[in-house]
Amino acid sequence: MKMAPVAAAVPVLLLLLTWISFRAIDTDAERYDRALKALDRFAAVETALHRDVLSARAGMLRSYDPLVWEVNALREALDRLRNNASEDAEDTAAIARFAEAAARQEELTEQFKSDNALLQNSLAHFRLFSARLSQADAGDALARAVSVLSAAMLQLTLDTSPAAAREVIEQLNGLAAQQFPSRAGTFVDALLAHGRLLHDLLPKIDGVLRALLAAPSKQELKALRTMVLSHQAVSRATAREFRLLLYMTSLLLLGLLVHLGMQLRARALMLRRRAACEHMIASMSTRLIDAQPHEVDAHIDRALAELGEHVGADRAYVVITGGPVRKHGWCRDGVSFPANWPDQVPALVARFQATTDGVIQIRSMDQLPGGTDKDVLAAASLGSWMCVSKSSKSGQTIISALTLCVPAPLPNAPRPDCCAWRSTRSPMF
Repeated sequence: MKMAPVAAAVPVLLLLLTWISFRAIDTDAERYDRALKALDRFAAVETALHRDVLSARAGMLRSYDPLVWEVNALREALDRLRNNASEDAEDTAAIARFAEAAARQEELTEQFKSDNALLQNSLAHFRLFSARLSQADAGDALARAVSVLSAAMLQLTLDTSPAAAREVIEQLNGLAAQQFPSRAGTFVDALLAHGRLLHDLLPKIDGVLRALLAAPSKQELKALRTMVLSHQAVSRATAREFRLLLYMTSLLLLGLLVHLGMQLRARALMLRRRAACEHMIASMSTRLIDAQPHEVDAHIDRALAELGEHVGADRAYVVITGGPVRKHGWCRDGVSFPANWPDQVPALVARFQATTDGVIQIRSMDQLPGGTDKDVLAAASLGSWMCVSKSSKSGQTIISALTLCVPAPLPNAPRPDCCAWRSTRSPMF
């Protein structure tokens, strides 16, 4: 992989990583949590509202302030639910149904408050007038009729069935048909008026209570909760997928960064080696330029040794043809030139196809097809071979080569772009 594509891929991956990071945060999680809290709040306040309504019906709640506070709390919970709901059409429709049920419950609560206030007032007056009329003698017919009416009314407060209501109206009609002293007429008329009002209010209020307690808000709330939970599960699953993708992208980015770092390190090492090689070549060139004619051969041998050691070769040599053949060679300790070598090199160079720069490179003997040339190279125990030839204007041909006498090429085997090979084509030879 080239450096430029890798370097270009890094910012692209960083942008992708940033985008996936935002998607993996699951920004909808808090919104769904707030929606669920709003539903829980609504359910809790609704339960408290029903409790207080029943307490008010029984006469235990004297103030309607808790009912007002609870209705306002239901509205706030409903508003929070709307603000945190998604824009999905199904969710919008479900919230609309829920809001309609809540509005119906609020209407029933207001109706209950009005009717119950009238009921409690009539019950207080009924008890007051019935107590005064019952103070007559035990044998008095009016006192007995009022007592029977009070008992029937008490039963109606506990049981608003049609039978109990008929019993109350019969007792009211019976009391109205009786003859009673004129001094009791005002109390009897008031008792009858409040009794008939209670006869109408008690079944009506119980009907309002049944409608209030059976409001469809519970079913709508359950449906909404199920819907929000399903959306939350989908959101969390999507966030998990993006987190996994984020992890995989991070690993890919890490791998690219490691690869890029290795490439940069390899290039830095190559530049360091090239700088060292160029420094060595400059030093050799300086010595050759400053050398006396009788010192040139010694400097060439020294240069071959330095080049061979630098690139890790086993043998290095220079063959100059076109007149009296001149040869310079160097071998690593423990390695020697085979017989007739490098005398056979000029003939081999003529048979191999060199590059335009005159470079012949054989990285491994296994790459060569079978034949005489391969046999000749194999007989010289070559693992790899690099050869450069150059013809001068005078007709001389300078052949320089580095060889590895191993079965396979080493990692630091000579390469055609190595500065050492460029140096063998320099005028110093």
